[in-house]
Amino acid sequence: MPEPTQKTGSTFTEQQKTVQVAGGSRTEITTQTVKTGVQVKWQQDGKSEKTVSQTEHTKRTVIVDNKVTHQEEFSVVSGDAKGGLKQDVKLKESSVIPPPPGEAEETKPNDEVPEKQNAEETKPNDEVPEKENEQSKPNDVEPEKQNEQSKPNDVKPEKAKDEDESSSTSTPTPDDHSRSSDRKGSGWAHGEGQQHDADKRDDSQRSTLFIEKPNSGTVSVGGDIKFVAKMEAKDLLRKPVVKWLKGKWMDLASKAGKHLQLKDTFDRINKTYTFEMQIIKAKENYAGNYRCEVTYKDKFDSCSFDLEVIAAPDASQALDIRSAFKRSGEGQEDAGELDFSGLLKRREVKPEEGPEIDVWEILKSASPNEYEKIAFQYGITDLRGMLKRLKRMKREEKKSAAFSKKLDPAYQIDKGGRVRFVVELADPTVELKWYKNGQEIRPSAKYIFEHKGNQRILFINNCTLADDAAYQVCAGDEKCSTELFVREPPVLVTKELENISTYCGERVEMECEVSDEDANVKWFKNGIEITNEPRSRYRLKVDGKKHILIIDEADRGDSATYSVMTTGGQSAAQLQVDLRPLKILQPLTDMTVNLGKEINMKCEISENVPGRWYRNGQLVHGSDRVKIYHKGRNHRLIIPNCLVEDEGDYSFVPDLYLINIPANVHVIDPPKIHFDGLNYPDNTVVVVAGTKLRLEVPVTGEPAPKIIWSRGDKWITDLSGRIRAESYPDHGLLVIDSAEKDDTGTYRIMVKNEAGEAVAHIKIKVVDIPDAPLAPEVTEVGEDWCTMKWEPPLYDGGCPILGYFIERKKKQSSRWMRLNFELCKETNFEPKKMIEGVAYEVRVFAVNSIGTSKPSMPSKPFVPLAVTSAPTMLTVDGVTDTTVTMKWRPPDHIGAAGLDGYVIEYCFEGGGDEKQEKAEFTNQELDLLVDCVSKHGPHICGALSAKTTKGEKSKIWAEIQAKVNTKGGKNRSVADLKQKWNALKKQTKNKLSQVKKESNVENAVTPEPTKDLSSLEKRVEAMLQLEELEGTLDIKDDLEDDANGGPADTPKFADEELNILVDNIAKLGPQLFGAQTSRADKDKIWADIQKQLNAVGGKNRSIEEIKRAWNSLKKQTKKKIEHNKAQKLLESKGEKANLIKLLPIEKRVEVLLENKEIFSGDFHEEPDEAENWIIANPEPTDKTRLTITGLPTGSKIFVRVKALNAAGQSEPRLHPNAILVKEVIVPPKIRLPRHLKQTYIRKVGEAVNLVIPFQGKPRPKVSWKKNGSHVDKTQISIRNSECDTILFIRKAERSHSGKYDLKVKVENLQDKAAIYIQIVERPGPPESVVIEEVWGENVALEWKPPTDNGNAAITGYTVQKADKKTMEWFTVLEHYHRTSATISELVIGNEYYFRVFSENMCGLSETATRTPNAALIEKEGKPYKRPEYSDFDFTEAPQFTHPLVNTVAIAGYNATLNCSVRGNPKPKITWMKNKVVIMNDPRYRMFSNQSVCTLEIRKPSPYDGGTYTCKAVNDLGEAEVECKLEVKVAQ
Repeated sequence: MPEPTQKTGSTFTEQQKTVQVAGGSRTEITTQTVKTGVQVKWQQDGKSEKTVSQTEHTKRTVIVDNKVTHQEEFSVVSGDAKGGLKQDVKLKESSVIPPPPGEAEETKPNDEVPEKQNAEETKPNDEVPEKENEQSKPNDVEPEKQNEQSKPNDVKPEKAKDEDESSSTSTPTPDDHSRSSDRKGSGWAHGEGQQHDADKRDDSQRSTLFIEKPNSGTVSVGGDIKFVAKMEAKDLLRKPVVKWLKGKWMDLASKAGKHLQLKDTFDRINKTYTFEMQIIKAKENYAGNYRCEVTYKDKFDSCSFDLEVIAAPDASQALDIRSAFKRSGEGQEDAGELDFSGLLKRREVKPEEGPEIDVWEILKSASPNEYEKIAFQYGITDLRGMLKRLKRMKREEKKSAAFSKKLDPAYQIDKGGRVRFVVELADPTVELKWYKNGQEIRPSAKYIFEHKGNQRILFINNCTLADDAAYQVCAGDEKCSTELFVREPPVLVTKELENISTYCGERVEMECEVSDEDANVKWFKNGIEITNEPRSRYRLKVDGKKHILIIDEADRGDSATYSVMTTGGQSAAQLQVDLRPLKILQPLTDMTVNLGKEINMKCEISENVPGRWYRNGQLVHGSDRVKIYHKGRNHRLIIPNCLVEDEGDYSFVPDLYLINIPANVHVIDPPKIHFDGLNYPDNTVVVVAGTKLRLEVPVTGEPAPKIIWSRGDKWITDLSGRIRAESYPDHGLLVIDSAEKDDTGTYRIMVKNEAGEAVAHIKIKVVDIPDAPLAPEVTEVGEDWCTMKWEPPLYDGGCPILGYFIERKKKQSSRWMRLNFELCKETNFEPKKMIEGVAYEVRVFAVNSIGTSKPSMPSKPFVPLAVTSAPTMLTVDGVTDTTVTMKWRPPDHIGAAGLDGYVIEYCFEGGGDEKQEKAEFTNQELDLLVDCVSKHGPHICGALSAKTTKGEKSKIWAEIQAKVNTKGGKNRSVADLKQKWNALKKQTKNKLSQVKKESNVENAVTPEPTKDLSSLEKRVEAMLQLEELEGTLDIKDDLEDDANGGPADTPKFADEELNILVDNIAKLGPQLFGAQTSRADKDKIWADIQKQLNAVGGKNRSIEEIKRAWNSLKKQTKKKIEHNKAQKLLESKGEKANLIKLLPIEKRVEVLLENKEIFSGDFHEEPDEAENWIIANPEPTDKTRLTITGLPTGSKIFVRVKALNAAGQSEPRLHPNAILVKEVIVPPKIRLPRHLKQTYIRKVGEAVNLVIPFQGKPRPKVSWKKNGSHVDKTQISIRNSECDTILFIRKAERSHSGKYDLKVKVENLQDKAAIYIQIVERPGPPESVVIEEVWGENVALEWKPPTDNGNAAITGYTVQKADKKTMEWFTVLEHYHRTSATISELVIGNEYYFRVFSENMCGLSETATRTPNAALIEKEGKPYKRPEYSDFDFTEAPQFTHPLVNTVAIAGYNATLNCSVRGNPKPKITWMKNKVVIMNDPRYRMFSNQSVCTLEIRKPSPYDGGTYTCKAVNDLGEAEVECKLEVKVAQ
């Protein structure tokens, strides 16, 4: 058993217990301490000896020349002031290094390795091989230690044994791979990793894909390493699949990331694939066995390699090997398994008491029955692992077949010596080859080969460090390897360094002497190497065996421990550099200086050393303002223009001395207030209400001045109030907590000190957010918009109002939505995008530079509703001598308010019926007029008149008009009512003025009774008094404005205004009259034109006036142009022309009219008699057709229609032309349908329904005739209307066939049309079917056509046969056209009857004609044996024999699509339009005849265009064809 480990508090971290060395040779004993600077003393057999030692950081090495042949004991003692620790090392003699156990197994050929061993060696790293545990035996470890110590250039701390066992065998860099591979079989390898590597090498020889395999490697913790595998791509058609695995199963592709990167590249030149695995910042647990697998089709190859992660030297700790066989997790699920991760951790192991006991020897000699007892006694819990190792230790070595004696595991020789390798062969005839690092050795002066019997000897002369390598000898298939170590003699320090003590600035030389003149010597300062660089303050000098370190001018930084180190020893000494004593010859003096004057401070010391100046403990640096001088022993500090901050306690401190020379500087300054630097305009400070104001006013003065604040005559002295003042040395502070509006005012600050005083005035302005505006008012609503306005807030917060935010919400909702994200500058806004029919509320926020006010109160709820658009397609449906019938279509847009009905209005051209005088107003009409005006007086001419819109007034007058017309029935227009009201008002005023004049005459008498006002006039007088009391406009003027469409004295357009109008239309005409410009954009353009006109003319023209002016100007120009064209035409014929000269403005308009858009872009304006509209229907109608009655014959009227809903009346739709009230004769015209232009065919029993449209006015007279005679109306029904006639036969018969003549007559004009109707049915049977001849198997038949063809042509015949015995009929021929046929392939010996059916378009005849006699098929000559044939399979999948053809049809005319298909069984036909099946659609008719499929589309429209598909399906399959149909509208 191994020795117990030291305590965790040990000074030593690495210890060597026993070292074996050959007699007479030199060895090195190494130990390592926890920290540097520990004094270490070596003892031999308990006595202190003068030995050669080396020190490298924490590593301590002693070199021993072993001159004795017995065992010696060396001790190393480390100690400090408190105590020390001791470590013992035993030195034993060993002439030849014995091979470690298991050497015979390792040198066996790979093909002789047992399968069980190979299986154990390929285990993952977490399973410890049995062989590895043998390394924990002390006798096995000692040769390893000796061999490691025998290499002076490769001294490194021994790793903990549990680390060696838990990790794979270390693998050096790829350059030394061959060397390290051979060394794995030597005594320096731990465990059995070498056999595993040998197996892997043999596997690589069998590789089929790899051309370069990844090599095992070693990396330090935190280092990077890369593994590379290469495959040749010449024979590969695609990239092979590569997997990187750790252990058996862990796929590293899923672990790629920060610490693992996988990469693959392809070299197109060399045709090779390269796969790389890079491990970044390796950790200890990354160590283990890895595998690279490559797969290509049925080929597979793999390669294993090891990764060793080396921990930091001080991280390892010697552990008791017995602890490796103690199980972890006792009592848990993983109990019984070795915890190798725990072995890698540094942990405290308690030392075991008692002498060192070798458990291996006890187990070897003990009975197997006592193994469990021994394991329990010595605390070994992993008995199974111990037994496995014991079993392998007892395994007998097999002898080699080629070698009777092999090479020793290792050889050691001094540099320049001669080494001898000897092997003995079992068969001397076997050829032998020697290798060095895998390269064959050839005989030379350096390498000499000798043969002595069965011995083969290799001599290497004059060994150098290059000969330090791995050697191998091969005899046939067997190999034997060893290692040669070449040792260089160490260089000793013969004269030690001596301690030196000196002063700063002196020259220092440190000298030592070594044993060799050309020795490599390194100097160190406190363990850091000193290099001989050109600019270094250290110079290294070599004089033979003397080595000198020179420091020209030493300073205190050179005090350190200096050491010199050679390959065989080292020496160290202390250098102490001290300072000389310092004296103050002239100290600094205190100063008082005025602000802006010079400060000059000077001191003198005994040494010429630099120093530093400090002010108030802070280092003072030299600058343009602060001058620092040093000359010899004198030091000066000069500030030419001192500042207040230059005041303070100054001191001078010489470098390298702990001396402080102090002085005080005092600066005096009168007080000042620095308010200008605060950048407040006009000394005004603006503060937001509710916030805290901290006004800091900088002040200067020395000493610090006293600060006093005041407002008006009141001093601010309260230190805890809302407004308070605070004083500080460099500024005065005025604090106002939660500023209020009343805090606005002028504040005074005064500063005073012993040098004077200063005063300043500061204005403070408190600003706040504005008050909330008043509730907004919604003035107008539309379909999805409204117009709102509001008043500005009463208080703007002390800042101008920047704008307003508007929000809206649904009345039933609580969520407000902001409508503008840019401030609205005006006090009106137009919200849009609202839902029609939903109630909304709006509110407003005012915004100034401080913030946003509280919201205003919500407006009154409003509902966006829009009138409908104007009705469409207003046309004349009919005109008589006294009526006009109009029809129209509903509006395109109705909206949420719905549609309540229509109102039709008309007016006479020229203002009324000029041929017929209007009837006077009756008393009932006048009473009703005055009552209605009195009722609506406030809205028409009273207090509410100003707020009543023109549209609302028009609505009121329309209601008055409806009531008056209902009462009187005279179709009074609104203009008539207004004119009559004005006449009544004028009449009443005249009477009142007459009475007033008479009352003012002296001695006036009472007016006559005839002058008294009537009851009607008294009611009018009440309306005049209402006007005077409420101070509104004159009723007469108001009604005249309404009657005339505007003020009566509207001024005419001036030339300047017309010129501006024409200029704008010339510039913006395409946009104003173009169809692409939206209505909103057009309104904006007209608004801009309106502003320009009003700016020039100042007449406040409305947009409607401007439009009328343009229309008038354009019409006037057009008339003159047309007149001039007609006159020029007369002039060309030689007649006298009367040309009209165009005005300059009209010439400009003539140029504009060349643009088609401007020429045709007239505004729809109402006729001049627009206010004389008469309502044709007092009650709204919901129909789209109305007849206006009671019109005078010969007059012309304008007609318009309006739609009504809850939002009001829509824009009127005006008929563009005046309508003449006079019936117009339209010649009759029969519109015969296309399908009736050819014979109309129907079957007997079907219904006949013919609809034939016609035109003509007045209503035409219609008459029908059949074959020249009048139609019998008992059998045929005829119904006529104004526009068509219908002929209907409920159940057709053959007698209904014939020619039908239709005549349409209007007065003396008429139109005729002929229609041919054919009623068909099935034909009769053929006549006299006769057997003409019988020969062989054939029969010739003849027959005559039927006497009754069913009123249709015979299309064919069907022939059937029947055996006389069975009388079962079978069809022989179908659709046969001739009246004779030959029937073949009849059965000999049978008798046959034959019958024939006739066929027309209705089908086969109901009966058939049979042959009277039977035909006997007799036998002739030899008996005929009919060959047997298998039934022919007539079944086949559908196949189109004629496809569909792309077709172009005319809208309104039937179109047909045809194709032919074959298939058995008969396929089912399906028609589709745009891949949608056509079903139950009366517009389509589908039929099939003789495998011809037809789709008829009745009166197609452009909507019927598209892709049509015919699909045929039966049990054997399906087929489809398609075509495109295009429907064009007839021009």
